[in-house]
Amino acid sequence: MKVVYISSAPFFDMDLSLLKELFKGTDLHFFLDLPPYSRKSTALDFKTTIDVAGIYPAKYFEELNKFSDYIDLDRMSVIYRSSKKVYSASNLLLQYKFAKLIREFKPDVIHCNNFLNFNFLYFLYSNRNRKVLTVHDPVPHSGEASKKDNAIRKFNYRHISNIILLNNSQTDLFIGNSGKKPSNIFFSRLGSYTYLRKFGSQKKKAINPNQILFFGRISPYKGIEELCKAFRVVIDEFPESKLVIAGSGDFDFNVSEFKKFSNYTFLNRYIPNDELVTLIQESKFVVCPYKDATQSGVIMTSFALDTPVVATNVGGLKEMIVHNQTGLLIEPNSISALADSIIWMFKNPEVNIEMGNNIKRFNLNGSLSWESIVKDLVSIYSKLN
Repeated sequence: MKVVYISSAPFFDMDLSLLKELFKGTDLHFFLDLPPYSRKSTALDFKTTIDVAGIYPAKYFEELNKFSDYIDLDRMSVIYRSSKKVYSASNLLLQYKFAKLIREFKPDVIHCNNFLNFNFLYFLYSNRNRKVLTVHDPVPHSGEASKKDNAIRKFNYRHISNIILLNNSQTDLFIGNSGKKPSNIFFSRLGSYTYLRKFGSQKKKAINPNQILFFGRISPYKGIEELCKAFRVVIDEFPESKLVIAGSGDFDFNVSEFKKFSNYTFLNRYIPNDELVTLIQESKFVVCPYKDATQSGVIMTSFALDTPVVATNVGGLKEMIVHNQTGLLIEPNSISALADSIIWMFKNPEVNIEMGNNIKRFNLNGSLSWESIVKDLVSIYSKLN
């Protein structure tokens, strides 16, 4: 089966693990869309600059060489954009070049990993190949919906019939919002983001029994303020405990009242792979106190390093965490429930070890295995209209 897979930098951490298996099972070509504002995102930190926008072989970019054991660079191209503006001359030219290139490929299936923005308008209008779209957020996160986001969603739904969701919990909401027929909706899931194992020390770092970690993009829906308040309660019982909050973005609350305590560390910037691995390995567990969610790459990143996760029971997170086996699922929007769960994990270190062992087992031959995920994905391709 000849497959074209189109993705963008914010999903490159997922792409790496998935494509490693997908390259084995299909005649695949991977296109990475790279506008100027995505040079640093998830696993990527691009420093190579090219004067002329174009569609370039992956081997032009030294930053991608480190991933050659996950991606066949001979079957990957980078859509390198020099302008942020959709209707700039360079981006309009790229629209036609990309559409022409896809016609020459003659794929059986085009898989779009998340919504294509208006830089792909001509391609979607002119292309009649079978297409499928992975929708990572069936419902926009609270505080992140916008007219532009809504327009891009409608634009994609109009031109791509088939949809892959990554959790079952939000199917009815998605159908209601998108108007899609149930017969055109398929399901996949996330596995552990195993690419991270190539970064940092090969030797497992000693866990700091007092340190927990929040990491990822800073956004209001992630409940970071509630976590900081809950941790004040934790400090009363465990004065040596430490909370690290790592990620880029703007806080929607005043962090200065927490910065005055040495128990809090704020790393408000892009976190490179090496540093992220170290932070996860050194932490007792990871906390995801989200107010709402779909599924979470943060959880799959943590699981890649056998690290348990305490998360709120929102969206599809209950499909990712096995309660009391790979982490804890707690009541959302409750500072007391969050504090109690952290304290319980601190008081029961043997549970933390047991959870890590369970995650390791699921990584090897269970639900977190990309091999089984890709097998199901190829089956989906064969069913598309």
